[in-house]
Amino acid sequence: MSLLSEEGVDVVHHYTPLHYLPFIARDGALLTKPTLAARGFAPTHLRSKSSRRDVARGFGGYGFLTLEKHPRILAAKLKGGFPHIDIIVPADALESASFDLCRYNVAMTRYLRRGSTPGFPESETNGRYYGGHQIPVARTDNDKRAMLRKHYDNTMIELLIHDDLALPEGTRIQVYSPEDQALAAAALSAAEQPWNLELVSPPGAYPRSAGYAQAVDEFVQQALNDPTWLGNGLEFDKV
Repeated sequence: MSLLSEEGVDVVHHYTPLHYLPFIARDGALLTKPTLAARGFAPTHLRSKSSRRDVARGFGGYGFLTLEKHPRILAAKLKGGFPHIDIIVPADALESASFDLCRYNVAMTRYLRRGSTPGFPESETNGRYYGGHQIPVARTDNDKRAMLRKHYDNTMIELLIHDDLALPEGTRIQVYSPEDQALAAAALSAAEQPWNLELVSPPGAYPRSAGYAQAVDEFVQQALNDPTWLGNGLEFDKV
């Protein structure tokens, strides 16, 4: 049993635009920014604003997941009409993975340790500063347990994995409209992935935009038709 499971965390989440699913399903993994760059993906493949902040704050090499169900960013993207999905990973799949926990939003918090600004104080429940990090993280088992026991039920906690994460057979993909379900099913079928696909109610309004939907549909179809295609920089960060 993983440390996460021992502390009551059954699953972790990765919220992502639907049009990334053909790549994720093909690789069977969530890839970090360095791996994506090595594969030939351009910087425009990534979220324009938050990706730059991740790098500037010392977190450019991580993969990002969260322990939070239905975070505000998911509700905001769906409210803007842009198709997104929830990739749900069993916590035990991370048993042998190297990861940190962060109780602060890496891309959005404005209180950073840089220049004369001290940043958030270090502690067992806040985490500590490592390397070039401008935000503290929990890295030791002791600090992870302390953070989870104090903040798991009341605070957004990001899980920052140090390497690519292979997704197990028990992975679930949640979508929020029948149209999104059809696109996701095509991506999983093309990659012969056995992951469970679930249609669920969105966490708030989801006025699926016809314009965004067409762009996503065309993106997914091209990705499925041409395995060498690396995307067209379809933007979603400004939704």
